[in-house]
Amino acid sequence: MVTGAAPTALARGLRLAVAVLAVLLPSGFRDRQRAEWTADLMTLPTGRWRYLFGAARTLPALRAAARRAGLSRGPAAAVRASLALAAPARILLAGLGWPVLSWLLVVPLPYFVFDIPDRIARTGVVDPKSLWPGGVLFWVLLPLMLALTFGAYVALAGGWLLAATVGLAGAAVGAACRRIWLAVAGLALATLALLAITVVGLPMYDPGYGAALLGTVAVGLGLWGRSLGRWQRGWLVVVGLAAAAVLVAHHTTLGAAMHAWYLD
Repeated sequence: MVTGAAPTALARGLRLAVAVLAVLLPSGFRDRQRAEWTADLMTLPTGRWRYLFGAARTLPALRAAARRAGLSRGPAAAVRASLALAAPARILLAGLGWPVLSWLLVVPLPYFVFDIPDRIARTGVVDPKSLWPGGVLFWVLLPLMLALTFGAYVALAGGWLLAATVGLAGAAVGAACRRIWLAVAGLALATLALLAITVVGLPMYDPGYGAALLGTVAVGLGLWGRSLGRWQRGWLVVVGLAAAAVLVAHHTTLGAAMHAWYLD
């Protein structure tokens, strides 16, 4: 923005030129840029048309910046688009992220860090709980360890249990965002999933396909959800890749050995 001179009124031709340039910009970006051009022109003593010609050359860059900022469809549409992506992103980060990251921390990580195959070869049996800390640290970390353990079981079981977890996450996100329909839908999904396991007796076990499907959605949001924050998009990709690792572990010899050690 140009400053330093006293503002002066614009001639009709200049005002018309500014209006034409502003029309060529996305609606959500238009008013702000027109106000900036007008303020600059009012402080320029000379060279106003030269300034407008320079502004015209920047139109492609301004349109690209407006698209990256989510303003190409106007503020209201941008807010709606942002909310439309934010809710599923939060649901996936909580409902899928907790199980698959818990699985990653309590199954593959200790399996390789503590060289479980070698220990099993020497001692015969290695209880996963024997790797937990002892003393006062055990009681301090007990809530975290229980949360990670249950999350890992959700990832290993998948299926309806994972659906119930995603439903509860949807209910929590809906309540936090004051979206009653989302909270009700999440509770309904969780209830139906638990009923399918306990009452109908549908099989609870799913060898990673459900987690991988949700992980694909998470990676897609992370890569192309432009209105989401950078950290949120990064974590979505991490969660999606961890879900893919769950699928791979279910269908490989190494993964079967890890799961057998953890579940036995």
